[in-house]
Amino acid sequence: MSTIYVEKLEIYTILGINKEERENKQKLIIDYWIDADITKAMLSDNIEDCVNYRTINKEILSLVVNSSYNTIERLLGVLLDLILSYDGVLNAKLKIAKPGALRYAESVSITAERSA
Repeated sequence: MSTIYVEKLEIYTILGINKEERENKQKLIIDYWIDADITKAMLSDNIEDCVNYRTINKEILSLVVNSSYNTIERLLGVLLDLILSYDGVLNAKLKIAKPGALRYAESVSITAERSA
């Protein structure tokens, strides 16, 4: 098994429960790990044998930009379901950070992991 890692994807969206959070887009920083068996792709050099992380990334961007969830936890669950829906994905781990969410802290982040 191998791991695809996408680091520090910055996206602006509506996320939170306070009035200001519901009215103004905020920056989220997303990291995600995709575990997959890439043995066939390593031998074939054929994109059809790969987990297409570009397509997954585009879907994540589209979903997050157009979302307005109240909690990071819900967004995590939705994104994990999305990633796991792709052929070849065996396991996914996701971290969402919300900079400035807590006073005196650089950011708050939550990490979750699921298997297909």
